Amino acid sequence: MLQSFPQLRSRNIDEVKALFLVRGQDSHIDLPGGRRRSEFVANMVSFGEATLLFTGYGAPIAMGFDPSADFFLGYQVHEVSQVVVEGKVIENDIEQSGCLVPRNRPWCVRSPNGFQVLLLRLTANALQRRLAAFLGSERARLDLRQPSIADPGRAGKLRASVFDFADDVNLADRRFLPQLAANAIEDICLQVLTSLCEPVLKAERAPAAPSAVQLGRVEQHIVANFAKPLTVATLAEVSGVSARCVFNHFLLRYGCTPHEYLERVRLDMAHFMLSACDTPDAVAPVALQCGYSSLGHFERAYRANYGELPPPLRRRELRRQR
Repeated sequence: MLQSFPQLRSRNIDEVKALFLVRGQDSHIDLPGGRRRSEFVANMVSFGEATLLFTGYGAPIAMGFDPSADFFLGYQVHEVSQVVVEGKVIENDIEQSGCLVPRNRPWCVRSPNGFQVLLLRLTANALQRRLAAFLGSERARLDLRQPSIADPGRAGKLRASVFDFADDVNLADRRFLPQLAANAIEDICLQVLTSLCEPVLKAERAPAAPSAVQLGRVEQHIVANFAKPLTVATLAEVSGVSARCVFNHFLLRYGCTPHEYLERVRLDMAHFMLSACDTPDAVAPVALQCGYSSLGHFERAYRANYGELPPPLRRRELRRQR
């Protein structure tokens, strides 16, 4: 996983510690067997507000970390590790919803049979800014709960989104990376807030309904800026009300979320641009120009909406069949 972004392949524990020190995490590593029997693998890619890190070790190991100012979402890929935050064991199993490491708390991981784990680091500032825009208030405290006690459907979707992010980043044309990261981070942050911050959302007073004019501003902004990522902050700024308010009433009025509405606009624009194009090589630039984060994502969305490949690719397939 994340093979395109190798950071470390080493049996030297001092080098492993140095990797985490660079990330601002003091680490205390213990090898229960007393010997370096396996190669420590680390692949990592950072986008400022978020970092994806895949690590693995094939023998027993224990690692301790000092408090961090960021949040970590961890998902087991192979074997099972015991995650302990301030002496409390966090439920953490393969194929389950993962675990959250809160900020500003010491934590450790014990892996009796080795491990493979995908970690997503999210800065507290990134989440707090989006929470304020989503609620229309900066009063709410950023208090996240464990995925294991959140809504199973939402927690499962969050897990899938993190793995999809890692897979897309690993395979993406480098031209798509900035757009891919912006879209994925925005989506994942919003999922974190709506699935792991639910008690805070329930405690806040229900938002007042936006006016038709306010919703119209959002619709006009989406159409005029369809190639740009649609952020929670943008929804609040353009409408003049909270993003949660816009989400709720977009569903009532249009039967979709603002991001689903944006997807429709992007597909319409891409379809129009590609209808008059006969060169398959033009599909990727058009997808990028229309705000898609990967060619694969665009082709899947196009086929789901129109029931066929984009015109240049469909014409190429027809020529091959002759």
